[in-house]
Amino acid sequence: MTNKKPRDPLFPKGFGETKNIKEKYKEEKLPKPSKKDELSPLKKLNHKIGVYLSPKTTKITEDEKKRKIGIIIATLILITLVVSSYYFLVYQPQQEELSIVKTEKLNELHDLYSGPLVTSPTASVLENKINNAKSPEELESINILMPATKDWKSYHKKSILSNQDKFNRTMAVYSNESKNMIMNSEEAMNIVSENDATILSKIKFEKPNTVSVPLLVSRLQAGAGLINVGSVVDIYLNSNYTNESAGNNTSPDVSGCTVLSIMRYEDNGEIDSEYSKSTVHVKGNNTNPRENTKTFSSNVLELLKGSIIKGYGEQETIQMLKSYGVKLSNYERQINLGDLDAQYMLLIETPQDKVDFVLNNMDNIVLTIPTSHAPTWMVKEISSTYK
Repeated sequence: MTNKKPRDPLFPKGFGETKNIKEKYKEEKLPKPSKKDELSPLKKLNHKIGVYLSPKTTKITEDEKKRKIGIIIATLILITLVVSSYYFLVYQPQQEELSIVKTEKLNELHDLYSGPLVTSPTASVLENKINNAKSPEELESINILMPATKDWKSYHKKSILSNQDKFNRTMAVYSNESKNMIMNSEEAMNIVSENDATILSKIKFEKPNTVSVPLLVSRLQAGAGLINVGSVVDIYLNSNYTNESAGNNTSPDVSGCTVLSIMRYEDNGEIDSEYSKSTVHVKGNNTNPRENTKTFSSNVLELLKGSIIKGYGEQETIQMLKSYGVKLSNYERQINLGDLDAQYMLLIETPQDKVDFVLNNMDNIVLTIPTSHAPTWMVKEISSTYK
């Protein structure tokens, strides 16, 4: 039995065996263990992709090449057909519809925001919305009429206040119909309040610039002779006027003209009348005829001349003859009998730019009385008819 050296308690257990193995390894010179070459998952994936993409060493036949080329060409043709079909059947029609709706919206915008409102900030905002719209539905949702109406009302109300004459009147000028209408400012405000931008965009208000125009017209042209001084009349051209565009226009050519004076021919003032009433009384063989005759002869104009030179009371004469011509026409209307050949010299207040039109068409014009400015007798007749 060999005597073993007692283990040093401070010497690690197993250290001696390890030391012996190392010494034995040195003596026998054993080969070192090879380090295991393990690939990480990422390296494995890259390795597989590289193998897949690397050119194959196997050679393919000529038929195989043709087959693959045919497949590639067929695929390209199919892709081209699909893309072309989508473009011509879906995309292009959508773009054409979008372009048409966009053009219509822009035309509407330019029609409603015209003249003084062309540079309106609202118009710029709306135009940007239209240009940036991506679908017809988005374009249809853009409301142009409402903001345009609001802007035109605001503009016209200011324009009316700044374009009044000393009689509190203004003149509406319709650009599309080439007509003028003189009216008081309150009536102009009502027109602005009651209409939208489709009408308001075609009106502008100007300060009335009028002149008095003398007209020699027949009774037919002079409103049947029933117009009075102060009457507001409209001027039309009768059916003998050959201009087709004017014939198709149902609106007056000049509106809101004021009658400043009326004169009949002097012959209408010559009076030579006789009233006779006769009766016959028969008693037996006796016959007693009786006749009551009244005659009157005068000349209204000469009577007026006599009063002016103080031949007799001027005030009484003027009061008696006041509105003689209008009264005569009115009585003729009531008895349905009158001088249809009578002619009238009228003095009409007309916009200055319409003077040539009125004078050049004096034989064709007709003065009418709008019911909105109807005289008292007309109001009574209409009211009694519709009671």
